[in-house]
Amino acid sequence: MIFDTGLKIDDLNSGPFKKITIEKEEIVIGKKNDRIFAFNNICPHKGASLSKGSLNGDNIVCYMHGYEYNIFTGKLEKMKSWKKDSTWVEQNDQWRYSGNLKTYKVHIDRDKILIELGP
Repeated sequence: MIFDTGLKIDDLNSGPFKKITIEKEEIVIGKKNDRIFAFNNICPHKGASLSKGSLNGDNIVCYMHGYEYNIFTGKLEKMKSWKKDSTWVEQNDQWRYSGNLKTYKVHIDRDKILIELGP
């Protein structure tokens, strides 16, 4: 289903991204190199708010643990190393696990930004 975000393309010129809510989903929408992106605000690693993070190239960097996800594809690109020295061992392999970031298809209708939410 396609929803009007309430944003226009020019609204994205004032910062790296905006956070909106549609159908109880928090979504981050932004523009990078004239391409519009949209992704879920919840970090797939541990649930932090990605809108509190920053951009590093085409990646959103989670402020909590430093994981980086591509804003266009959602792919996990970098996982920060937590090893303090070579003898440090993680207690649980699952702690580092992260799926990819949920992204959304963006549509433009004149200057309005629409977003597709689907199954």
